[in-house]
Amino acid sequence: MAAAALTVALASLALLLHGARWGYWPRPAEGASGAVRHRHFARLALRSLVHFGMVAVVLLAAGGRLGTVVAFPPEFGAARAMAVRWIGQPSWQPLALGALAGAIIAAVLERRGRRVALGDLRAVTPVRRAELGWGVLLAVEAGVTEEVFFRLLLPLLIAQLSGSAVAGFVVATVLFGYAHRYQGVPGIAGTLLAGVLLTLIYLLSGHLWVAMLVHAAIDLNGLVVRPWLSGRLR
Repeated sequence: MAAAALTVALASLALLLHGARWGYWPRPAEGASGAVRHRHFARLALRSLVHFGMVAVVLLAAGGRLGTVVAFPPEFGAARAMAVRWIGQPSWQPLALGALAGAIIAAVLERRGRRVALGDLRAVTPVRRAELGWGVLLAVEAGVTEEVFFRLLLPLLIAQLSGSAVAGFVVATVLFGYAHRYQGVPGIAGTLLAGVLLTLIYLLSGHLWVAMLVHAAIDLNGLVVRPWLSGRLR
């Protein structure tokens, strides 16, 4: 069952990542009209909901593990113990606060006219004030769906197959970085670092909602706060 579920999850991820090549979802051209850009953001929201959120919920439910969304899986016990030995308990709070502090510093620098984003974020960043609502939706949705998919579903399935939760988190974090390949190499590197941070927050706190909250806050900063403070919105 776990092997079949992992195959479905990876196939869904592949379709999401390479859909543009196959004509699955077009990207708006530079200078596209507001209507075209709104349709683009709507597609982004739907893709995240389907390929991350719905796929994760369906596969977890099919395996009788939907409860792991709120209850820490016993398969992750060894990985959590390793993280505690490495960093300490309950040291997830400084990690979360550090991530949020970094986001605030980036917002302040953006306000002063300095761009500090890692990678090319134009495909997901609002350029008009009317698009800020999409930024809020995408940020919150990513915080929830991507955490369920990359911090829970993939590590859990790989741990069930390999017996190693650490291997599951390593593979899932690498795929999390690769999933942001549209941002270029700097974006992949930054996302890999964020993936490691979010994994540690999840393991040390024992609550997926904590990682969701930090993830959503980071994305809200990048997709809403910083564009708004930059003064470049049309």
